[in-house]
Amino acid sequence: MKKTLSLLFLLLCFDKTFAQEKELLPLLKDYGIPGIQLVCIKGNKVQNVNLGVISKGSDKKVTSNTVFEAASLSKCVFAYIVMRLYDRGIIDLDKPLVDYFGSYDRFDPNDPRYAKITARMVMRHTTGLPNWGNKKYARLIFTPDSTFSYSGEGFQYLQRVVEKLMKKPLNDIARQEVFTPLGMTNSSYTWMDKFDTLAAFGNGLDVVSSHQNQMAAASLLTCAHDYAIFLQALINGKGLKPETQKMMFATQSNADWFHHNIDADTKKHVSWGLGLGLQENETGKWIWHWGDNGDFKAFYIANPEKKEILVYFTYSTWGLHITTDVLNTFFPKQTWWPCVWTGYQFHELERMKVFRAQLEKQGYEHATEIAEHLKQKDSSFKIPEDDINDLGFILMRDDRKKEAVEIFRYNLSAHPGSATAYDSLAEGYEADGEKDLALKNFKKAYELNPKNDYAAERIKDLESQGDK
Repeated sequence: MKKTLSLLFLLLCFDKTFAQEKELLPLLKDYGIPGIQLVCIKGNKVQNVNLGVISKGSDKKVTSNTVFEAASLSKCVFAYIVMRLYDRGIIDLDKPLVDYFGSYDRFDPNDPRYAKITARMVMRHTTGLPNWGNKKYARLIFTPDSTFSYSGEGFQYLQRVVEKLMKKPLNDIARQEVFTPLGMTNSSYTWMDKFDTLAAFGNGLDVVSSHQNQMAAASLLTCAHDYAIFLQALINGKGLKPETQKMMFATQSNADWFHHNIDADTKKHVSWGLGLGLQENETGKWIWHWGDNGDFKAFYIANPEKKEILVYFTYSTWGLHITTDVLNTFFPKQTWWPCVWTGYQFHELERMKVFRAQLEKQGYEHATEIAEHLKQKDSSFKIPEDDINDLGFILMRDDRKKEAVEIFRYNLSAHPGSATAYDSLAEGYEADGEKDLALKNFKKAYELNPKNDYAAERIKDLESQGDK
């Protein structure tokens, strides 16, 4: 009898998993995403989902062993390492990092404020550093610890400090502290020979040389299986003192990114711990993070109390626009505040789906007619300017430049007084090789918004090209 019940349970689980995969397939098709690698854990139940191929034009199927770029999910693993070192007294979270490292070549030597930066500030993104600086400097955009601003530069600085303290490169430290003890056999902050056959290169490009630099902020190569193992260890407090894990999961800073338009409701529900995002919604408290290395997109969310985890990887510019749908496929439908906070989710998601479907069917050059037709069917039909703008840039990143131009042109026709619409259309024209039209539209964008430094730079550069 017990064997019969066990078999029935497995069959029911299989049916549910198959149903969820069937829900994902049209989602991938709608967004043109070639494949997805996903792991969902609920208590003792583990679901592995591998659908499609690694990239457009490839016949190489996604498997559980396919290795993806984790992008900024790299930061969470590094933060866990730092907290393990903190537990052993190797690093003080509130001691200025300059006391460990001395001068740092990325900092402006004439600005004394850098000396205030600590490990805690790095992990809660309050260093005042930009996400990434220029080739020479990472100049402060505000005084350290005065507000929140997401920064990869901060993690690179802390990496250098940790490497000095441990007298080892990052990947050796990660292998010692995380990969080996947790059994993450397909994970590394730098290239491994076996990745030659496992990695999702994307478009068949050889990216070995681009993975030689070990970066705590972004260079982790891994798979959903391995990363889920890490998340299980993290939410179970494995390798950390209980009070240390509690500190990581406690609000260390609000997530009111000062140069992003974060709405009031989102501010109430999203904050930052140490090395990871936090959200509280109608089902409880969750930890989360997103990753974006160009076409490589990644996301995870986990509920420490319920022992629920979902992590997925894709190789697609659209990879993070499906997050809400993916989460609702595996968990009861609820408010996923991180999807709002990151800005990858369209504000009018359902209407954008309808609009995009018609664009793909009829052609992007018919955007105006399609929008008018949809409005005739529903007088309230409207897609925000930001959503249309985002769609254009996603098309550009997907190398669909002419379609992007058509979308930018439509956006400008719908918002003729918008400096942003002119600026975006100019970028589309420049990407498509139409330099005269690009210059004309950059000039209009600058005329409408004289504070647009980017437009000013592009005007200067395009005019100098015309003189040659």
